[in-house]
Amino acid sequence: MNISVSAAVFEHPEGLPLKAIMYNLKISTVIRKKMRLAGKYSMIKFRRDLSKPIIKFPRQVLVRSVMAGICASDIHQIDVDISYSASILARKDNPFPLGHEVTGIVEEVGSEVTGLKAGDRVCHSPVASCEAYGFEYCESCREGKPETCQAIAGIGDCSELEKQYGGRLHFGGFGSGAFSEYFVTYEDQLRKIPDEISNEVALIAEPLAVSIHAVKRRQPSDKDTVLVIGAGIIGLMIIRAIRGLGSKCRLIVLARYPFQEEAARRLGADEVISDHNKDLLYQKVADLAGGHLIKPALGKKILYGGSGPDIIFDSVGTDLTLDDALHLVKNNGTIVIVGMGFGITRKTDWVLGIYKQLDILGSMMHGIEDHNGKPLDTFELAFELMKENPTYFDDLVTHVFNIDQYKTAFSIASNKGKNGAIKVAFRFE
Repeated sequence: MNISVSAAVFEHPEGLPLKAIMYNLKISTVIRKKMRLAGKYSMIKFRRDLSKPIIKFPRQVLVRSVMAGICASDIHQIDVDISYSASILARKDNPFPLGHEVTGIVEEVGSEVTGLKAGDRVCHSPVASCEAYGFEYCESCREGKPETCQAIAGIGDCSELEKQYGGRLHFGGFGSGAFSEYFVTYEDQLRKIPDEISNEVALIAEPLAVSIHAVKRRQPSDKDTVLVIGAGIIGLMIIRAIRGLGSKCRLIVLARYPFQEEAARRLGADEVISDHNKDLLYQKVADLAGGHLIKPALGKKILYGGSGPDIIFDSVGTDLTLDDALHLVKNNGTIVIVGMGFGITRKTDWVLGIYKQLDILGSMMHGIEDHNGKPLDTFELAFELMKENPTYFDDLVTHVFNIDQYKTAFSIASNKGKNGAIKVAFRFE
C-alpha cells in the first residue's frame, strides 16, 4: 500500500479543537535562547485550536490522553540545555506536541493493528523501532535491543516501505505527543495496562521500565554494595527495581531533600545520605561502604581500593554527579549512567575510569531483558512489580494540573525541592 507522509499531524477537518503544548524546534529560537534573548517558554506554544489527529499508516493507533507526566527531558527541551547530539533522535515533524509518559484510552486502530482495540487502557513508549514500522530488523533489533534501533534516527531497511514513511532520515525520532488531548502513535509503542493498576499508578510504569532496564544492565548480587545517586523519580524507581528483582544488596542512596529521603527508605533503601557538604558526603559513603578516602595533591578525595560501592547508578547524569561517581566507586567497579543531564562534561575527571579500571555502562530507555530464563519487555516487568505491591507506587504523583496550567506545572517540576514534587502530571478531563 502506497501511503504518502505528511509532517502536518493535526489536519482532521471534522475534529473539534484540541488543547496541546506544541514544541517548535527552530534553530533561530534555540540561538536566542542560548544567548538569553528569548523567554522561558519560547520553545513551546500552548494551542487551543488543533484538530483531532488522524491515523495515516495501518500500524498506527489513535489514543485519548487521560494523564501525562512531565519528564526531566521535557524540561531540558524547554530550557534548551541538552546536548546537540540529541538532535539526531529528534522528531522529523515540527512543531509537535511534547510528552511521552502517558496513560490513555485507545480510540481508533489502523487496519493492520491486531493486539489493541478501542477502549483499551494503554501506556506509551517513545521508542518506535523496526517492529513498529514493519521493517526487517536492524542489528540492534536482532540482538533484542530495540532501544538502540536505527529507525529512531530515520534509518529503515531500504525497502519500499521506508519510502512510504518519507524516505531515509525523513521519519523516526522519539515518539511523543501526550501533552495533547489526543495523539497518534504505533501499536508497538503501546502497552495494555492491567485492570488491577490505576491510571495514576500506571503513569509511573514508563520510568519504572526505564529503571528496570538500567538495573538489568548490571544487576546487583546480594553481596554487592550499591550507591544510587539521585532520588528523583528515576532514582526512586531504581531502588524499587533493585528490590523488586530480588537483590538483598546493601543499598545507599544520595538524596537532596527530606521528602526524597522518606520515599527512598519506603521503596527499599538501607541508608540515605542527604548531606550537602561534599566532604562529609564522601566520608559518609566511605564509612558505610568500608572504603578508604585518599586526598590527591589538588581536588576532591578519592575512594580507592578494593572496598567501596561495587555499583553506582547515576540517575542524574550531570557533570558533577558523574565526577562523584568516578570518585566514589570501588576499583574494578561499575557505573551505570541512567540520568541524562544533557550537558557536555567539563569538570568530570574521566581518568579515574582508567586508574580504577571501571566498567562504565549507558542505559537507554527500556527494552527486552532476560528474566527467569525468558525474554521480557521491561514495561511488562514493571506491570508485574506494580501488581505485586501497588502501595509502593502510591503518592508518587504529587502534583496534578489541567493542561491550561502548564506554566505552573513546569515551574513546579523544575523546582522539585521547593515544592516537594516527585512526579508532576497533567490530567485531561
